[in-house]
Amino acid sequence: MNWKLALLLSLFSVAAFEGFAAYPDKPIKIIVPTNAGGEIDAMARIFQRAFQEKDLLPVKAVVVNMPGAGGTVGTRRLKESPPDGHTIGLWAPGIVTSKAMGIVNFDHKDFEVLGTTGYSEIGFGVKDDAPFQTIEEFIAAAKAKPNSIKVATNIGLPVHFFPFLFAEEAGIELKFVQSGGGSVRLASILGKHNDMAMFSLLAFKQFKKSGLKPLVILSGERHDLFPDIPTAKEIGVDLEITDTRIWLAPKGTPPERLEIISNAIKTTIEAEDVREEFISLGLTPEFGSAEKLEIFLDDVTKRITPLVAKMRKNR
Repeated sequence: MNWKLALLLSLFSVAAFEGFAAYPDKPIKIIVPTNAGGEIDAMARIFQRAFQEKDLLPVKAVVVNMPGAGGTVGTRRLKESPPDGHTIGLWAPGIVTSKAMGIVNFDHKDFEVLGTTGYSEIGFGVKDDAPFQTIEEFIAAAKAKPNSIKVATNIGLPVHFFPFLFAEEAGIELKFVQSGGGSVRLASILGKHNDMAMFSLLAFKQFKKSGLKPLVILSGERHDLFPDIPTAKEIGVDLEITDTRIWLAPKGTPPERLEIISNAIKTTIEAEDVREEFISLGLTPEFGSAEKLEIFLDDVTKRITPLVAKMRKNR
């Protein structure tokens, strides 16, 4: 064989091998911008286990907890990770609220959006011996003394925006207190340092014996876990919101790699055992496409942007 032809064939073979190398060929990191043990972390670990047990990926998935600054430490690390498909992340609508508040200069448009895997119903809770035992009593107390009820929150995140939206719809004024992550907000309520905070139904279920009591749920209808707790709409507050869980990847990740990950995520959430586990945790298992998720996040941005100036004024 002509040596030049042999060299060309050799180079072509190497290039072809490199271009079509198996993917993934090393562990896939799932960045979770919260501490271990929370709801988002629990969801990530369900997927981590399912990927391996159901042979959905040829490599292991590793959950990497990166808490701090309201989730922006982890999301920034995800944003800055190599776009090779070996790093993905699980987060919430905080990806848009943080930018709206000027905490970061990026949102979902600076990532590749993979889709959603369900949502958690949310509500507002108090200590079980609080002076208001129903949401009607809570609203009446807030109207009687504006800005007297302290809400534990994490400024710039949904746990700040959603109670603020509720207050706007209910015609009341609340005092928002920067507290931090979910465990800190919980401690502030149980310790009576603050009066109210937003939690998932999972948190209400887990910490019921500790004294956490839900007053109202922001779902469209009452939930089986708390059939005696009214929805916001039942008491005349036109607010229906869920805390959606979203999957992201670094901008520029190749489409064919995004498809492999998306298919693994979709297959996992559609598995009957996973769906049952989600439901037992108060989570609604539901896969949503990247296109639908982007529409949802754009809508959240549109709704909260006008509130930012008023929030800053009331801080």
